[in-house]
Amino acid sequence: MPGASSRTGKRVAALAADEIQVLAEALAAAPAAPAGVHEARKSIRRLRSLLALVRAALGKADVRTIDDALKTLAKGLSALRDGQVVLDAADHCARHAGSADEAATWDALRPLLVHQQEHRVANALADDPGFMRRQARAHREAERLRALPWHRLHANDLRHGLARSVRRQQRSQEVALASGSLDDLHDLRRKSRRLRMQLNTLKRLRVSTHGVAAATRDIAELVDQLGALQDLALLQRSLSALEPAPHTHAWPVATRRRMTRPSPIHPLA
Repeated sequence: MPGASSRTGKRVAALAADEIQVLAEALAAAPAAPAGVHEARKSIRRLRSLLALVRAALGKADVRTIDDALKTLAKGLSALRDGQVVLDAADHCARHAGSADEAATWDALRPLLVHQQEHRVANALADDPGFMRRQARAHREAERLRALPWHRLHANDLRHGLARSVRRQQRSQEVALASGSLDDLHDLRRKSRRLRMQLNTLKRLRVSTHGVAAATRDIAELVDQLGALQDLALLQRSLSALEPAPHTHAWPVATRRRMTRPSPIHPLA
C-alpha cells in the first residue's frame, strides 16, 4: 500500500491488502457455496483483529470507520453462518445419537432445519443478488485501508495493541466466570478469539510478544470449548422455532441433556 515506509508498516499493510482480497473472493463465492460465508466471516474477523492492533497508531477515527463497515458486513452474514452451524451441530448430534429412536428423530428434524436455512439464503439473495453490494463494500474498504498512514506503524505499536486485547480478554473472562450467562460466555469467546488471531498475526509478522499473552494453544482450547456451547445454543434456538410436526418431538431428549449439562471451561491463567 502506498505510503508505508517503515518495515513493520509495509508488512502489515501487505497483510491487510491480502486479507481484504480474500474477503472479496469469499463474498463472490458465497452465494453458490455455503463455505464462502464462513470464509468471509473469518476474513472479517482477522481484519478487525488487525485493525484493533493498529488503531492507536494509525488514527482512531479513520480506523473506526473501516472497522464499523466490516462489523456491519459481518452482521449481515451472521444469520447465514449461524444457520450452517445449526446444520453441522444437528449432524453431529445425529452421528452420536444414543438410540435408534433418537437417530430417527434427527432424520425427521434435519429437513426442517434445511428448509430454515434455504429460506435465509433465498432472502439474502433477494436483498443482494450475487452479493454484489457486499462485494462492492469490500472493495471500498480496501481503498480506505490503502489510504491509512501505515508508515507510522512500528513493532511496539502492535505490542501495545496486543496488551490492550489481553486486558480486555481478562476482564471479559472475570465477568463470564462470575455470571455464567450465555451472553457473557459469548463475549468471552469473541475476545479470546480476537486475542488468538492477534497472536497469530504477530507470529506471521515475526514480531515478538515479549511474553505479553498466554500460549496460543491455551487460547485455542478455550475458544473451542466456548464455541461448542454456542453451537448447541444456536441449535436449541432453531429447534425451538420449528413448528411441531406430528411425527417428531420438539427436540430429542438426549440433546436436552447435552444442552443443560455443564461443560468444563478451562480459563486462561
